[in-house]
Amino acid sequence: MSSVLLAEDEFLIRAVLVDALSDVGVECIEAATGREALDVLQSDTPLGVVIVDIGLPDMSGEKVIEAAALHRPGLPIIRCSGASAPSTLPAGITMHSFPKPYSASELSNFVVSLIRKSA
Repeated sequence: MSSVLLAEDEFLIRAVLVDALSDVGVECIEAATGREALDVLQSDTPLGVVIVDIGLPDMSGEKVIEAAALHRPGLPIIRCSGASAPSTLPAGITMHSFPKPYSASELSNFVVSLIRKSA
């Protein structure tokens, strides 16, 4: 099964989600900053899904989502946010939204369904 890029700066949230993804057989590449996520997106690392927290410490997660859409067209993107602010992404970027707080198991099962659809 494909790897998932998880761009999330909060260690505990990241750890819980990595465990939940592992439980459903998905390997997780962790990025605690937007820069780390961009490095993975610009590499040749195979990815099945990108999960992006909007509140990253060094840049908006929306910049990471824009980069994902540019460098990995067609790759499923999940936007996670605790804020109720609407997305400011340009039209044409397809993504799924998961509001915080979310269930790690629900998100993990959703990730698996996205990977299966794109396989």
